[in-house]
Amino acid sequence: MAVNQNATIAPGAGTFSDRVRDAIRHGELRLAFQPQADTHSGRLTGFEALSRWRLDDGTVIPPDVFIPMAETSDAIHILGEWTVRQACETATGWMQEGIADVPVAVNLSARQLEDPGFARTVLGILAETGLPAANLKLELTETALFEHSESSREVLTQLRGAGVRLVLDDFGTGYSSLSLLRRVPVEALKIDKHFTQAMVQDRDAAAIVRAIIDLAHALGMQAIAEGVETNDELLYLRAYRCDRIQGYLLAKPLDTAQVPDFIRRLAATPTGG
Repeated sequence: MAVNQNATIAPGAGTFSDRVRDAIRHGELRLAFQPQADTHSGRLTGFEALSRWRLDDGTVIPPDVFIPMAETSDAIHILGEWTVRQACETATGWMQEGIADVPVAVNLSARQLEDPGFARTVLGILAETGLPAANLKLELTETALFEHSESSREVLTQLRGAGVRLVLDDFGTGYSSLSLLRRVPVEALKIDKHFTQAMVQDRDAAAIVRAIIDLAHALGMQAIAEGVETNDELLYLRAYRCDRIQGYLLAKPLDTAQVPDFIRRLAATPTGG
């Protein structure tokens, strides 16, 4: 399957929002699921839902191409709502079939926080799909959190009050305000993969990783390391008492059909392996 950074996905006529609607209608968009696990026991703790776009000719459009395009228009609201709905429907199916009862995380764009009806939309999807609110996590970046208004943060407070869980993604790469962090109901800090992948060779990166983990624990939060690819990185994270890991060492993003087999294989892996 070809991955084309320059593939044309804009419509011949109409808006990019129209193109996204067409992609949804024609099944070009799908979700992949990357698992997360307990750093020490290896137990499955959840999945992150990742949007994927494949054209009819098999060309794959990378997320770092189509998501920024969507964020320049209302297309991000269409894409965002579709992603939340698909993730919730899939996670509900896993529960009903006895495959897994774990949270699914969805990335939240800064633009989505501008919609005063966003919380109502998410809670409506949870009600329609039957997914417990605690089984949905919304991941937002530091920029999305710290550069938006009090009304945007009120949207997050409404969601958290309803039981939806919030995670601060790519921590350490944005514009953190520790005083604000105390007032926003996030439950976990996610360590950016660039720190995770550099820490074995770079003492400064290792110090940053350890400091983020200690900060998370001091604030009563969990620490999640993304981009974990090697056993050495895992050993460091265990030593630093990181709570969760995500990355290729555990698994690449999985198609929905691959998830049951992955869960069976993970359950058969020796504890802490």
